[in-house]
Amino acid sequence: MGAGRMADVQLDDTGEPAPPDAPAAPGRARRARAVLRRWWPLPVAGVLAVVAWQAVADARTESTAERLRETPGVITTTVTPPLDPTPMASPGLATALYGGVHTQDGFVAGTVVGDASDPVRVVGIDPADGEQVWSVDVAGPADPGLSSRGVACDSGIDDRARVLWCVLTDYGDASGAPEATRLVEVHLGDHAVRSERELDPGASAVAVGHALVVGTPGPESVHLVATDVRTGEQLWAADVPEPLAPGGGSGWLSRAGGHVLVVAASATWAVDAGSGSVQAGGAGVAVVRGDRLVDLQGSSRTLLLGADGSGTAVADGQVQLLAPDDGSAPDVLVVEVSDGSLERRLRGVDAASGEVLWERRSDGMASTNRLLLDGVLYGSGDRGRLWAVDALSGEERWSTEGGVLDDHRLMTDGVHLLRVERDARSGDPVLAAYALGSGRPAWSTPLPPGVDSVWTQGGILYGHGEDGAVVLR
Repeated sequence: MGAGRMADVQLDDTGEPAPPDAPAAPGRARRARAVLRRWWPLPVAGVLAVVAWQAVADARTESTAERLRETPGVITTTVTPPLDPTPMASPGLATALYGGVHTQDGFVAGTVVGDASDPVRVVGIDPADGEQVWSVDVAGPADPGLSSRGVACDSGIDDRARVLWCVLTDYGDASGAPEATRLVEVHLGDHAVRSERELDPGASAVAVGHALVVGTPGPESVHLVATDVRTGEQLWAADVPEPLAPGGGSGWLSRAGGHVLVVAASATWAVDAGSGSVQAGGAGVAVVRGDRLVDLQGSSRTLLLGADGSGTAVADGQVQLLAPDDGSAPDVLVVEVSDGSLERRLRGVDAASGEVLWERRSDGMASTNRLLLDGVLYGSGDRGRLWAVDALSGEERWSTEGGVLDDHRLMTDGVHLLRVERDARSGDPVLAAYALGSGRPAWSTPLPPGVDSVWTQGGILYGHGEDGAVVLR
């Protein structure tokens, strides 16, 4: 006889078959218990493995989300349904909150300009509930003979701010020409005016890091002088070779990346904030993707000027602004190209040469903003479809059909893509969430009563409607 492996044998107590309705024989019961004892750990282990895998996946997703939330424009907490609205403690501060800068103590500093009889104030707002925390007057009530007052404030940095620089210009009632301009420095930690000085009427100023640039318009040029805000030492002086447009008002001097932009009579001029070198001038000069200069020449052609303005490459189409943008895939620009029909094409191009890296169909007549995070470009449009592609290769990561778009804002909390859609049955506005990694629909929840739109500022989700602004949690 061949040698074989011995097997366990269970003997029945009886050789007769059991009647159909008879209870299980003792031998069969023992056999069932033996099988159960042998195999019961397997389904339990399977369940535990699934739970453990899900826990690891959730932890990995949350870890990625925390990293993405360091990017300006990304909501800083995971949004979950239902949405709980908290009315802003000071509804009139919504504009200051929306256009303000974040301070080092966690508040938002913004300007409040009321009637001519009211002072101009810089206020500190708690972004969690919209409550005013502090206030400082930067200008008294306007004189009765003035037609308007222009106010522009900026911190000079993209990080949390210590100081706010405010330029206030009073315009005459009869001529509408600037009559007086002041520069006010507000310390956001002390909540007090630190310094102020008179500028030439119609002048402007902007800070870029430690450089404070004052621009003074002349009949044939705009003169710029940069000083170190720490020492008062002059850093450089430069002239933009054309004047401002007549009656151009305020807002003609601004910062973008490491550049100072001057909006003159026929062109926007870019000046290097570090050296004062005039780098580029053109009707469509702008700064994209951090510090790259481009000149948008209509909707069909873009000059790629590079960070120093010396580039000569051309890209067909119009460069798209991406927000939020974490700076990944830094050598890629996204352009939209019209083919003469209602269809448009979206392309990724090399930022230096303009070489086309990939191309895909765009999002119909009306698209949302596009996001670029971790090397992935996200978008959607009025056709309802959401998509994600590799920013370098254009390879599609996922595509999914969404609901009817109601608002052209595409937002993210680092876990989901969020947008306002119309409920398929009721037609009411809902906030819909799609998984950032796969595009799968995650949830959809009605907007609170009276809220018809949502927006983000400083990592917080807000709503707006007939009763004003609310914080959404």
